[in-house]
Amino acid sequence: MKKVYICLFGLLLLAGCGSKGESAGQSSAARLDGKEKGSEFLAYEHSVSVDTHEAQVRPLYEKVVAACKADTENACLLLDSSIDSGRYVHARISMRAKPAGIRKMMALVGSEGEIASQGTKVEDLGRPVLDSKKRLEMLKQYQAQLQDLEKRSGANVDALIKVSKELATVQVEVEQATAANALLMQRIDTDLLNVAISAEGKQSFWTPVKRALGNFTENLSEGVANAITAMAYILPWLIAFVLLFPLGRKGWRRLRGVPRKD
Repeated sequence: MKKVYICLFGLLLLAGCGSKGESAGQSSAARLDGKEKGSEFLAYEHSVSVDTHEAQVRPLYEKVVAACKADTENACLLLDSSIDSGRYVHARISMRAKPAGIRKMMALVGSEGEIASQGTKVEDLGRPVLDSKKRLEMLKQYQAQLQDLEKRSGANVDALIKVSKELATVQVEVEQATAANALLMQRIDTDLLNVAISAEGKQSFWTPVKRALGNFTENLSEGVANAITAMAYILPWLIAFVLLFPLGRKGWRRLRGVPRKD
């Protein structure tokens, strides 16, 4: 009974010490096993903005969304998409796919509009990946030790309950670490693309005029409301001026000694 408790306590201390000393030895361990090469753990995020005619914004938006959904070969995943047909027509699309799929999408966008801006941001995920793998390995080793301890507990009910409880906790941590590692690898294996479609650079001469005429009534009512508000602020001061000006003028004449004219 005491041996089982001592063994379980030792395993718990080993897990705690391992997690504390993990970050200190990560850099040297990564250099020793040769995994930190600088290019195999890079995550790419691309952005492209295109200008097209106002009537082509929605068709291009729908075409890019449909192309991403159909590109199962490159595992294209539509993350976010929105289109605004208000005062200024514009659309935004965010997707994740393999590099070949991202190149295909960028070619599609470039062929349907004029590229206004384009950029790429790179993030090195080498250290997070190594941290995630080391944590997962340590959790699996600890899980295997607990399973072995569970077998040796035999008929000791108290020890078996404690080991089973710890095993359940470790199993949850293993699943979380596995999911985190898979997410990191997804960011490395696939690229992120953000597409912005607008018609600001392709507006016709009459578009601003039509917009101004369409907003004439609204602007007129807004101007009248602002004028009324301004009058409400000015009116008390105007009344005060009319009432106090004669008194002030009279006092000023007395101060200067000017005789009053009858």
